[in-house]
Amino acid sequence: MVRHQPLQYYEPQLCLSCLTGIYGCRWKRYQRSHDDTTPWERLWFLLLTFTFGLTLIWLYFWWEVHNDYDEFNWYLYNRLGYWSDWPVPILVTTAAAFAYIAGLLVLALCHIAVGQQMNLHWLHKASSGLPLSPL
Repeated sequence: MVRHQPLQYYEPQLCLSCLTGIYGCRWKRYQRSHDDTTPWERLWFLLLTFTFGLTLIWLYFWWEVHNDYDEFNWYLYNRLGYWSDWPVPILVTTAAAFAYIAGLLVLALCHIAVGQQMNLHWLHKASSGLPLSPL
Protein backbone atom coordinates (compact mmCIF):
# COMPACT_ATOMS: atom_id res chain seq x y z
CA MET A 1 0.00 0.00 0.00
CA VAL A 2 1.38 3.40 -0.97
CA ARG A 3 0.93 6.37 1.34
CA HIS A 4 1.13 9.79 -0.12
CA GLN A 5 2.65 12.54 1.95
CA PRO A 6 1.26 16.03 1.60
CA LEU A 7 3.55 18.34 -0.33
CA GLN A 8 3.25 21.10 2.24
CA TYR A 9 1.85 21.35 5.70
CA TYR A 10 0.75 24.71 7.06
CA GLU A 11 0.39 24.96 10.76
CA PRO A 12 -2.44 27.26 11.77
CA GLN A 13 -1.29 30.73 12.77
CA LEU A 14 -4.42 32.25 14.23
CA CYS A 15 -2.68 35.11 16.04
CA LEU A 16 -0.72 36.13 12.96
CA SER A 17 -3.85 35.93 10.80
CA CYS A 18 -5.74 38.21 13.17
CA LEU A 19 -2.80 40.60 13.40
CA THR A 20 -2.41 41.04 9.64
CA GLY A 21 -6.16 40.89 9.07
CA ILE A 22 -7.07 43.70 11.44
CA TYR A 23 -4.13 45.95 10.55
CA GLY A 24 -4.07 45.53 6.78
CA CYS A 25 -7.14 43.43 5.87
CA ARG A 26 -4.87 40.60 4.67
CA TRP A 27 -6.62 37.54 6.06
CA LYS A 28 -5.26 34.91 3.66
CA ARG A 29 -1.90 33.21 4.11
CA TYR A 30 -0.73 34.15 0.61
CA GLN A 31 -1.37 37.84 1.33
CA ARG A 32 1.10 37.94 4.23
CA SER A 33 4.66 38.83 3.48
CA HIS A 34 7.99 38.77 5.27
CA ASP A 35 9.46 41.17 2.71
CA ASP A 36 10.84 44.49 3.81
CA THR A 37 8.30 47.17 4.56
CA THR A 38 8.02 49.73 1.78
CA PRO A 39 9.21 53.30 2.41
CA TRP A 40 5.61 54.56 2.09
CA GLU A 41 4.46 52.21 4.83
CA ARG A 42 7.36 53.34 7.02
CA LEU A 43 6.21 56.91 6.44
CA TRP A 44 2.69 55.89 7.41
CA PHE A 45 4.07 54.38 10.62
CA LEU A 46 5.82 57.66 11.43
CA LEU A 47 2.66 59.64 10.68
CA LEU A 48 0.64 57.24 12.82
CA THR A 49 3.11 57.71 15.68
CA PHE A 50 2.96 61.50 15.26
CA THR A 51 -0.85 61.40 15.23
CA PHE A 52 -0.79 59.25 18.36
CA GLY A 53 1.35 61.88 20.12
CA LEU A 54 -0.91 64.74 19.07
CA THR A 55 -4.03 62.86 20.13
CA LEU A 56 -2.41 62.03 23.47
CA ILE A 57 -1.63 65.72 24.07
CA TRP A 58 -5.16 66.73 23.03
CA LEU A 59 -6.71 64.11 25.33
CA TYR A 60 -4.49 65.21 28.23
CA PHE A 61 -5.48 68.84 27.64
CA TRP A 62 -9.21 68.11 27.72
CA TRP A 63 -8.82 65.81 30.71
CA GLU A 64 -6.94 68.44 32.73
CA VAL A 65 -9.08 71.43 31.75
CA HIS A 66 -12.08 70.02 33.65
CA ASN A 67 -12.05 72.97 36.08
CA ASP A 68 -12.68 75.32 33.16
CA TYR A 69 -15.52 73.41 31.50
CA ASP A 70 -18.04 75.94 32.82
CA GLU A 71 -16.00 78.86 31.45
CA PHE A 72 -15.80 77.14 28.07
CA ASN A 73 -19.57 76.55 28.07
CA TRP A 74 -20.22 80.22 28.92
CA TYR A 75 -17.90 81.35 26.16
CA LEU A 76 -19.72 79.21 23.60
CA TYR A 77 -23.11 80.28 24.98
CA ASN A 78 -22.19 83.93 24.44
CA ARG A 79 -20.98 83.18 20.88
CA LEU A 80 -23.70 80.74 19.74
CA GLY A 81 -26.69 81.83 21.80
CA TYR A 82 -27.67 78.43 23.24
CA TRP A 83 -26.37 76.40 26.15
CA SER A 84 -24.86 72.97 25.73
CA ASP A 85 -22.33 70.90 27.64
CA TRP A 86 -19.63 70.98 24.93
CA PRO A 87 -16.64 69.47 26.76
CA VAL A 88 -18.30 66.07 27.26
CA PRO A 89 -18.72 65.22 23.53
CA ILE A 90 -15.27 66.67 22.82
CA LEU A 91 -13.72 64.50 25.55
CA VAL A 92 -15.59 61.38 24.42
CA THR A 93 -14.65 61.89 20.77
CA THR A 94 -11.03 62.53 21.70
CA ALA A 95 -10.90 59.42 23.90
CA ALA A 96 -12.39 57.27 21.12
CA ALA A 97 -9.89 58.63 18.57
CA PHE A 98 -7.04 58.05 21.00
CA ALA A 99 -8.12 54.45 21.64
CA TYR A 100 -8.43 53.77 17.89
CA ILE A 101 -5.02 55.23 17.03
CA ALA A 102 -3.40 53.53 20.03
CA GLY A 103 -4.82 50.20 18.84
CA LEU A 104 -3.42 50.75 15.35
CA LEU A 105 -0.03 51.66 16.82
CA VAL A 106 0.01 48.51 18.95
CA LEU A 107 -0.82 46.41 15.88
CA ALA A 108 1.97 48.14 13.92
CA LEU A 109 4.46 47.43 16.71
CA CYS A 110 3.34 43.79 16.75
CA HIS A 111 3.96 43.64 12.99
CA ILE A 112 7.48 44.89 13.59
CA ALA A 113 8.01 42.40 16.43
CA VAL A 114 6.99 39.34 14.39
CA GLY A 115 8.75 40.50 11.22
CA GLN A 116 5.68 40.94 9.04
CA GLN A 117 5.49 43.52 6.30
CA MET A 118 3.44 46.52 7.43
CA ASN A 119 0.62 47.37 5.07
CA LEU A 120 -1.93 49.66 6.70
CA HIS A 121 -5.36 49.31 5.11
CA TRP A 122 -6.64 52.39 3.27
CA LEU A 123 -9.70 52.58 5.52
CA HIS A 124 -7.45 52.90 8.58
CA LYS A 125 -5.42 55.55 6.76
CA ALA A 126 -8.54 57.57 5.99
CA SER A 127 -10.18 57.15 9.39
CA SER A 128 -7.07 58.00 11.39
CA GLY A 129 -7.16 61.46 9.86
CA LEU A 130 -4.08 61.01 7.73
CA PRO A 131 -4.01 61.73 4.00
CA LEU A 132 -3.88 58.73 1.68
CA SER A 133 -0.51 57.90 0.15
CA PRO A 134 -0.01 58.28 -3.60
CA LEU A 135 -0.40 55.21 -5.77
